[in-house]
Amino acid sequence: MILITGGTGLVGMHLSRMLRDKGYEVAHLSRRENLQAEFPAYRWDIDGDFVDEKALQQADHIIHLAGASIVGKRWSARQKQRILDSRVKSLELLARQIKSSGASIQSFISASAVGYYGNRGDEIITEASPAGDSGFLVESCELWEQAVENVTALGIRTVRMRIGIVLSTVDGALPKILLSFKANAGTWFGDGSQYYPWIHIDDLAQMFIRTIEDDTMQGAYNGTAPNPVTNKEFVTILAKALDKKALLVPTPAFAMRLAMGEMADTVLHGSRVIPQRMTEAGFEFKFEDLEAAFRDLIKRKV
Repeated sequence: MILITGGTGLVGMHLSRMLRDKGYEVAHLSRRENLQAEFPAYRWDIDGDFVDEKALQQADHIIHLAGASIVGKRWSARQKQRILDSRVKSLELLARQIKSSGASIQSFISASAVGYYGNRGDEIITEASPAGDSGFLVESCELWEQAVENVTALGIRTVRMRIGIVLSTVDGALPKILLSFKANAGTWFGDGSQYYPWIHIDDLAQMFIRTIEDDTMQGAYNGTAPNPVTNKEFVTILAKALDKKALLVPTPAFAMRLAMGEMADTVLHGSRVIPQRMTEAGFEFKFEDLEAAFRDLIKRKV
């Protein structure tokens, strides 16, 4: 059985359904138990230091996607701590409970993010590249990945998936961007030169499945498509995929900082990340071209 934390989120639900279609048994860890849900949900409580042992005993693989959203609320000191705790404490809890339960987990795949690399201009970034120098995104990703070592120390094969911008029309960044195009307008942020490593949600789900099925895979992998684009290219290609003659204008960096504070780093910073290790592992991308990815998502409403 494959046990997923954060299973009801955008990636978690999409992945759960793809796994089920491939014949896997899937269950979720959730704040509320619901064994009659589409995917049976077993209870866990990070603050209460609790994980239902029945879920761990049945699990062959764990995919850890849970974590408070980076975007949404301003990064106050309290919100930053909430983001860190949701990542670090959840991993520490799982490691303790796996150990105490004696569960035989074959692999543990944890989400991370390309924020690990920081703001790197047009430098080509692979999994061998070091972490960025500064910023909350870098700090949170480093602590996130360090916490995975608690599971690795148990002798379990672990994978850290550094995820880029997940493209889906259901949720995430793309629906928000599409709203402006309904008024035949679009925008890039700052000078638009920051690189956005993106990934079609189908390809990302298949990456997770590959890490389960290939027991030679371990360590960090970039969950991105091979062809990152700049922010300005991103919105220009989206307009083309929508077959719209939209007015494309910049939103000045100072305006983003005023509106979002430090959280503006999520859109004003970027890194030219490529999935070198995933490519070397023989992974075949269904969507390497951004326009094709946009057209597929818009057509299928995925």
